[in-house]
Amino acid sequence: MLAELLVQAQQQDDREATLRILECFTPKLKSSLLQVPAEHREDLQQELYVKMIEVIQTFDTSDFKKN
Repeated sequence: MLAELLVQAQQQDDREATLRILECFTPKLKSSLLQVPAEHREDLQQELYVKMIEVIQTFDTSDFKKN
């Protein structure tokens, strides 16, 4: 499922697919942010989402496209 969303996000510049990928990781992200002081959580969360979007756009999906 994630592989399909990743290919869709890249090939079609599908923002909905990108958002669905981010939503899959949101629970883990939020639980990890509990280790960060409260005053830094929102900024760090935004930075992590930006980085995740960059990774989604640049991840090598060539193996996924063959299947």
